[in-house]
Amino acid sequence: MNRNMLYQTLIRAARTERVQDGVPPGFEARVMAAVRRIEPEESLRHWASVLGKAALSSAALAAVVCLMALLFSRDDEGPGVARDPGSAAELIHGAGEEIAGVLIEGLESGESW
Repeated sequence: MNRNMLYQTLIRAARTERVQDGVPPGFEARVMAAVRRIEPEESLRHWASVLGKAALSSAALAAVVCLMALLFSRDDEGPGVARDPGSAAELIHGAGEEIAGVLIEGLESGESW
C-alpha cells in the first residue's frame, strides 16, 4: 500500500466533502493517526505468521498420517506382541516398488502424465 497516495486521496476526499453534523469532532485526526501507524512491514509479518501456522499444521497432519499408517499396517499376531521395526521399512519399500512399477507400465504403454 502506498501511504502517500492513500494520504493524498483521503485529504482530497475530506476537502471536497461538506462537513455534516453527524461527523464526530476529531474524526479526521483519528483516521490520519491510524493511517500513520500502519507499517509497511506489517503485511509481511502477517503473511509470515500465516504461512508459519500453515507449515506447522501440515507437518502435524503428516505426522498423524504416518503414525496411523504405522499403527494400522501391523500384523495382528496377538495382544502385547512387540512390533518389528523392520516390517514398516519393508512395507514402505514394497509400496515404492509397486508405484514405480505402475508408472513404468504406464510409460511403456504410451500414457502421458
